[in-house]
Amino acid sequence: MTDSASPSDGRTRVQSAVDAAQRGLTVDDICTTTGLHANTVRGHLDVLLAAGSVTREAAETAGRGRPRWLYRAARGNSSPFRFLAEALTAQLARSGGDGVADEAAQRWAQAIPDLPVADSPDAAVAGTVGALNRLGFNATTSPVGDAIAVTACPYVDLVDDNPVICDIHAALVGRLLEQTGQPVRVTSMDVWARPGVCVARLRRSDLVPTRTITIDEDGPRAAEEGRTP
Repeated sequence: MTDSASPSDGRTRVQSAVDAAQRGLTVDDICTTTGLHANTVRGHLDVLLAAGSVTREAAETAGRGRPRWLYRAARGNSSPFRFLAEALTAQLARSGGDGVADEAAQRWAQAIPDLPVADSPDAAVAGTVGALNRLGFNATTSPVGDAIAVTACPYVDLVDDNPVICDIHAALVGRLLEQTGQPVRVTSMDVWARPGVCVARLRRSDLVPTRTITIDEDGPRAAEEGRTP
């Protein structure tokens, strides 16, 4: 089985198959209906789930093992992702100024309730990660808490034609962090640091290493002193 459809066309076919069904569909059912490969279907379903366009539930099984998922159309969906999509469409349609990313990020941030004021930088980062996940992304924080990795971007198919989307995402992370009231800021966003992964680098006043050792081709250089342990 081969997939000749573009990602957006394939996703539309998957959505249409789920919408037309009178019952929950398995991945195999969707493959049969659309003619798409199972891995392709799963990828489209991940994005549609993040967008709130479909739902899934475990099928009943009489034996042991991992249950199969049943996918259904989301009825009466009010997912925050829809607010993001509307904000993005409107913003790109009238973009042209330097402030387009920040303006769109502000509207996107309004798609979720205000984040509570955090009592620590760690809580601020955790709250921001949680907000990004509610907005349809898959976000995780680094072990140190100085970076946020974002995957499963619902707009991955639009980025090539609209690279400003990545600027909006970076501004969105910054807006969410500001809402927490903690001194945590975004310093940069690595777009596609690895395929499908973007990384927001954070600056936190509470993360100051004891010392930093710089490595070059001649080996370690003199350490720069940081805080006292």
